[in-house]
Order: sequence, then structure tokens, then C-alpha cells
Amino acid sequence: MIRFDGRAISPADMAAIEHLLAHRGLVRSQFVEQGVLLAFGSTPEVNTDAAVYAVADAISFDHTGAKNGIVGNYIQKGCSSFNQLNADFAVALWDARRQILVFARDILGVKPLYYVHQPGLFCAFATEIKALLAIGEVFPTPNQHKFREYLTWPKMYVPYSSETFYETVSSVLPGHYLQVSSSNVQIETYWKPDFSRISGLKGADDYPTLFREDFTKAINSRILGKSRVGSHLSGGLDSSSVSCVAQHLLTDQNRPALHTFTIDTGLASTDESAYVQEVIRQWNPVYHTVRPESDVLPAILEINHLFDRPEHFIIPSSFHLSVSIKARQIGCDTILTGHDGDSVITTGFDYLDQLIDKEDWEDLERACQQIVSQPNRNLVYVSDKWLSLSDRAKFEKYVLYIVGAEVVKRFKGQSLAMFLRTLNCQQQQFNLSAASILTYCTKRIGDKLSHRALIDSAFSPSFRQLSNPVSQPTTEGLSACIPTDNPVPVNQIINTTNVLCNEQLDHIGAYYGHQYTFPFFDKRVVEVGLATPSWVSFDQGRGRGLIRHGLQSVLPPAIINRLTKTNFVEYGNLSAQQLYQATHEQFTSPSHAIWEVIDRSVFDKISAIVFNTRIPVQQKTRYNWLLSRIIYLSLWLSTLSKGS
Repeated sequence: MIRFDGRAISPADMAAIEHLLAHRGLVRSQFVEQGVLLAFGSTPEVNTDAAVYAVADAISFDHTGAKNGIVGNYIQKGCSSFNQLNADFAVALWDARRQILVFARDILGVKPLYYVHQPGLFCAFATEIKALLAIGEVFPTPNQHKFREYLTWPKMYVPYSSETFYETVSSVLPGHYLQVSSSNVQIETYWKPDFSRISGLKGADDYPTLFREDFTKAINSRILGKSRVGSHLSGGLDSSSVSCVAQHLLTDQNRPALHTFTIDTGLASTDESAYVQEVIRQWNPVYHTVRPESDVLPAILEINHLFDRPEHFIIPSSFHLSVSIKARQIGCDTILTGHDGDSVITTGFDYLDQLIDKEDWEDLERACQQIVSQPNRNLVYVSDKWLSLSDRAKFEKYVLYIVGAEVVKRFKGQSLAMFLRTLNCQQQQFNLSAASILTYCTKRIGDKLSHRALIDSAFSPSFRQLSNPVSQPTTEGLSACIPTDNPVPVNQIINTTNVLCNEQLDHIGAYYGHQYTFPFFDKRVVEVGLATPSWVSFDQGRGRGLIRHGLQSVLPPAIINRLTKTNFVEYGNLSAQQLYQATHEQFTSPSHAIWEVIDRSVFDKISAIVFNTRIPVQQKTRYNWLLSRIIYLSLWLSTLSKGS
């Protein structure tokens, strides 16, 4: 805390903060004239000549960028120095001469950092919100505007916002720095990706080679100095890539074997054991199978307590709690995860959109044929009868699925005669039958009509009438850091879902004694993913070309050639039902605070859909999501009402 009003820091506030964050390591204090900086598990950095003081929660993966320390780099280059760091970090600096606090976070928000600024009085900051709420001058007023985002079914990527579930508490944006004075807060982006080492690549093999080098370095730097390394292993491309490279490195370094953790839900639809066993057979790590925590209510309450906000995942984090409990028993000090690697190292299927934009129908036809001809590919999102279709029918349905949106867009912007000529041209180009086009159009109309009946939120009439939320700073501005012709949009990587997952895992790991770390979110790996042309990632219809070619020497053939992705819809539906049954007595009272936000009749409709066995589980995803989030929020509100 830095005070701008000349008052002393309250000893009671300091004691409360030290107690609440004790699990993050031994505390070391740096007192300054205006306040105090507390470093947990690290040491404050000080340059008395420049009157600059810093505390950080930081793990560096490239020591060349941090050789002068955070303070030294800041003194030399100012806030642009943060862009030099290849690290997971949350940093706070007090520049006493300028009377400015400076905050910064890593580009993916792996390390959380929250703050309270009361103009003219003080600014307090912490890695966990609960430490800020312990300050006597901070009041834990729920932020109802945040409920709006949290409880509305998202139709696209939602930028990460500085807004939290408490009115007075804000979050530092990933890839940004803040300059906080007594009177105001100034927010700026610092992230400027370095594409210089990628711009000279030309051949299809050059990109996977660079990815392999950077990805291997990313994992090696994350296991350096660790005594017992763990890793998530689901059997998918991302987790298998992390586990195989990690075990390869540990073997070469004559270090103890990797501990892998695989979740077993008990359902055939989520069973990936065949792929997991391929990894085990090739690399022989120490293998652990864990089950999600059986009692879902305590797991949710635990997450709410650790994270200081409602649970985030549609499938409760009993997944992650189970892994962390097991990892603590084993003594793992770090857990590698391939979480959301496909947002960084993409399928490249946006290559099709680029061909449509160029009206390159010949290459588009070839690309579509490459996709549908891949053996064992089951595109159920195109047709639930995909596997029973003839090759020709698969091609026609997929082409219409891809170009259909473009056809509709043209129809809206062209005369009827021009639209018909365009349609006729595409029909001839792709040799589509009139029947297939008619079937597609009929289905699209039917889908649009049925979509009108879908529920996107369950807000009560009184809540809907509340004033619209004030515009908040978001990560949307990071898009300006990337050239407009870049293959991968930044909002696909840095959005609310990804950043909150990072923050939540950081909190869980801190409490259970290990560091969660994300090799796919390494700065250099992200730069390679952003700059790789879509046609390279597309890989002649297989997708994920960087992984399939770059890691072919370490991945089992079954993983390299895998085209499927496990669908957790059935498990999500069962989890939502279990969650409702375990918790509904907690919020059935008409006086519960949740009913000031939620319309009870709409909530009952959502519940009925979730439990309706006649509705296919594939159609329940949004309702599982809505039901779970409403329950998460109700449980969180209950803890607030108890003064927790």
C-alpha cells in the first residue's frame, strides 16, 4: 500500500494481509516514506539512488531480458522494459521521485494483480482480492454490472476487463502497464510482439522447426531447477505435446521421471485412455489417474474462497482440485498444462475464409476436399449423420457449410439478379446439386427460426432495467499491437475465458503448493503462433501443422495423426444436474439475493431443459452453462451475506 494522504499504514491491515497471503511464501517488507511493499516468496528490489522500489511475483524464462532486474530495466528503459521480459509476472514499482506507482502483468495474464485506488487517499495492490478486502477502508460491495457479463451466454470472444466482482477492486490488464498517481490511473499497452526472427521464414518446414525450438525451450525453462515435475495428460495434441517434450528433456538430463495426471470421469464419451496409453508406452512417465472430487458443493465453495469470485468453468474445477490434491501428496513443485494451446497454435482453418475473401474458388474446392477426405474425421457439427454419408455428400455439405455464410452475406448486399449469378457460379464451380443447396437453405432457415427460442440469459425484469455498465478498460486494445493482416486474431488468445483460467489455476496452485505453468503461453511461442501463415497450420486439411510436423520426433504416431477432440457435453450435462441437486436447497428461499438478479420462472425453464432426457445433450451446452453459472453466483452471494 502507498498512501498519498500522509497517514501511516495500519498495523492491523498489514497483519491481515500477511496472514491471508502466507501460503504464497515468506514475507519480506520494504518500508518507504509513503507506505510499505510486501514481497511473498521473493525479495523486494531497491535502488535507493533512483528512489525506485519494486515487488513482484515473477518467473523468468529468458534471463537475458531480466539480467538487470526489474528495477534496473525500468530505470534504463521505463515501462517499455516490460516488453523485454519473457516471464509470467505481476510487478509493482514505487517511483518515489515521480510519486507514481507502476503496475504491469505478463501478456497472457498468468500472474494476477488487483488494486484499489482511492484518489487522494491511497492505492493498495495484491495478488489476491481477499488481501485487499481485509483493508479496513475497502468495502466488499458486489459489482452487479459484472453479473451481466458473467451470466450472459457469449456469442463471441469476450475481451478481458479490468472490472472485478467488487465495485472498488480492479484488475491490471494483461499486456498493459498502469501509472497510478494520487489523483488518477493511466493505462497503456506495452506488448509489441517481435516478428523479426519469423519474417524471414519461407518454407513450410521452417515454421514447425522454429516452433519446436521455442516450445522445447519454453518447457525446459519451466522445469529448470524443479525437483518433481507434473503435467496434465488428456491424450489430446496439446497435453500430449507438453508431456512428451517434458519427459524427453527429463530423460536427457537424467532427472526423475515426469508425473502425469489424467482425469477419469467414468464416462465412455470422455474416455481418451487409448491415446494416453500411447504416450505412456513411448515415454514411460509416472502415470496417475484421478477422479473429479465426488462432492461437488465443497469443491465449488473451495474455489469461491480461493479465487474470491464465483467459479468460472462450466465443468466445476473439481477437475483441478483433484489434480492439485494428488500433486501435493506426491510433492510436485510445478505442473505443466497444455490448456488452450489450440488458441495459440491453431488449426489454420481460417485459411478457408482467406480463400473466400480472395474468391479463390479453385483452391477452396481443393482445401474442402482435403478436409473431408481425412480418415476418421467426424464433422458432427456439419451433419449428425456424417459417418454414414457418401464421400460426395460429405463434400457438398461441407462446402455449403463453409460458403453458406458468404452466400447469405452477398444476398444481403446484392440485387437478386447478381445474387443468383453468384450462386450459379459457385454451384458450377463446386459441382453442387440443386437439391443440396435447397436442403442447406431450408436447414439454415429452420436453424434461424429455432434460434429465436434460445435463452441467452435469465435476468429478472428489475435487473434488466438497471443502468448499463460504465465502459471499462479491456484487452481489446491489444489488437492494435498486431498487423491487420496477421493470420491469428489476438482476441482468440487473450480473452476473458483464457485469462480467468490462468488466474484461477494460479490461485489453486499457490494454495496447494505448486506452480501451474503454461508452455503454450510462452511469449516466443505466442509470437510464432501469431505469425505462422494459415496455410502452414492448415496442413492440407489436418490442421495444427506446427505440432504435427514440429514434434513428430517426440509424439507417438497415434497422437500425430489424431483428428478427433473429446467432447465433454455429456459430462457437462451430468455435472450441471449434480450441481443443481447438491445445491438447490442453498438458494430456494424467495429472499435469496440471487432472485434480485435472476427471473425464477426462466431459471426453472433452464433447469427443466438440463434435466429433460428427450432433448439431445448436444443441444444443452448453453443451458448447462447458464444453470451452472447461476448456481455459482448464488453460492458466492451466500458467502458474502455471511460476512465470509
